[in-house]
Amino acid sequence: MQAQNLSEAELSVRAGFDEEGAIAAMMRGGNMPNMAVPVRVADALGVPVDVLLRDRRDHLEHEFEALPVQEVDRQAARLLSAVFKSTERSLDRLGDRPTLDSIISWWKDTGGDLSASNQIAPHFDLVSAAEALTAVPRIHHVGALGLSATTLGSAESTRLETFLETLSTSDLAELNGQIRSVAHSGVGMITPLKRIVPFPETNETVEVSFVRLMLPVKDASGTLFVLNYSTLLSESTPRRQDG
Repeated sequence: MQAQNLSEAELSVRAGFDEEGAIAAMMRGGNMPNMAVPVRVADALGVPVDVLLRDRRDHLEHEFEALPVQEVDRQAARLLSAVFKSTERSLDRLGDRPTLDSIISWWKDTGGDLSASNQIAPHFDLVSAAEALTAVPRIHHVGALGLSATTLGSAESTRLETFLETLSTSDLAELNGQIRSVAHSGVGMITPLKRIVPFPETNETVEVSFVRLMLPVKDASGTLFVLNYSTLLSESTPRRQDG
């Protein structure tokens, strides 16, 4: 009331009460006739109802200041503005990273023509199925800005191959099966996945959750590949294998 320069009478009118009795009862900390009273008062003051019901000692301890709705709106607007600016700065640092939708749109627009993929090529890998289902798929291109390269710390095909060698035979069979299915059917595939990525140099592992998009594509000579684009969902803190 003091923050908004309101008297008990003025607050009663704003809250829609006929007399000051309800406001006075709240000021004395007395029993409320019903919960509608503090709710109406809180609405009139533009504060959460728990502010009015909070223990007075807790109020003094935390030095809570009830603000008018207009001031809360102004503070919220300033906070949102700061969040948006921080997000823009973060995106500037990350650069323009394509979304799943943009990759799919590119594929539809170009028919999967790799000669028109210069802008997005740094973000995807190109693979083809191994002859044996349980063998490591063939790696033809690793995008330097893609999830594989950024997670493994290298855009070298051998680094990705080394990681794939750590997969179980069932995981390799599933991966090769999916690559073959996409290549032969001409239809894309989206799969949510979770992988444990080992780092032999530091004896550490990272658990990575991601979504993988596979699309059939061709180069200028008509050779068929499968485009592999993954987007990160979450990444754990590296943990040592020795516990």
